[in-house]
Amino acid sequence: MSRGRLVFLPALLVWLAPTTIFSWASPVPQAARETTFYSGTLRAQARYDNWLPLLETNYRFENAAQGPSRVGGGNNTTPGAQKNYQQQPWHATLGTYFNLNPHLMIGGFYRYAQGERHRNDWVSAGWVNAAAWDWFWLNTNSRPEHAAIGDITWRQKLEFLPGENWVFELKNRIHYTWYSDSRYEERDNWGRHSANVAETKYVLRPGLQYFWLNGDKPFMTFFLQYEAHFALNFGTRSLVESWGYFGFFYHVSEEVAIGLNIARAQWWWSESDSLRNVRPAAGSTTPEMCSNDIGQAADTVCNTMKYVATQRALVVGLTAMIRLDFTPIE
Repeated sequence: MSRGRLVFLPALLVWLAPTTIFSWASPVPQAARETTFYSGTLRAQARYDNWLPLLETNYRFENAAQGPSRVGGGNNTTPGAQKNYQQQPWHATLGTYFNLNPHLMIGGFYRYAQGERHRNDWVSAGWVNAAAWDWFWLNTNSRPEHAAIGDITWRQKLEFLPGENWVFELKNRIHYTWYSDSRYEERDNWGRHSANVAETKYVLRPGLQYFWLNGDKPFMTFFLQYEAHFALNFGTRSLVESWGYFGFFYHVSEEVAIGLNIARAQWWWSESDSLRNVRPAAGSTTPEMCSNDIGQAADTVCNTMKYVATQRALVVGLTAMIRLDFTPIE
């Protein structure tokens, strides 16, 4: 081999090194998009004078594969980062509304849940070798979390619309959620942070309902709603979740109703604390560097990177509801 070729070969290897060595170095996540989820809800509501106690449980099966979802693909190599799973969130809510007047009611609720995903569930397994840095979504299907919910709801009959049985509803909620996950503390310098998390968000849900009566008894109820979730003390994005609903209830009797709804749901997750807390390895002062995409050079300090991972889904839901009135007849 000539001397000219010997000089050219190392130069070529140096030029290719960022692509080869850091080919999977991007820590940016992606989530399943344009998929269909299925949910089921059981709701029991009672009434005693102005009190409206409520018990509700919901289960949602997300059929899209989750886990090692990296932008541009990429194969994780550590055992814990290779697992695929299907998210299966469920919750149970208990509390009560209180009618202040015919238009305004307030409520307080406690909610227990498992399987919810939060932005901090995107974590790293650390460098496997010079060419692989594993990032993945934690499986949270068995992780419990708790929430305290405050509610203020305004309802107004819209008598100017045809049919006379239209009602506008504006629901305002504050969700204070807390949970603990010891896996957050197992990241070493690859983003270790506190196992205890508390997040607060504001939920706004305007909606329109139409009540179809059979004589003086309910026959069917149609509804159209939009729900927006705003982060108040976490992440770098304000709107973190949204739902657009259309559905109906068929009233089997005055006490029992069954319903179907179709929703367009979206979730957004900004940078996790695992990425924000990446630090140099022990004994080093050199910042860890990341690439922004597959095949790009690792030229960005990891804990300064910004991203928003988006998940979209069509959610088909079934609801069964029972309502009992215990108000004394005067």
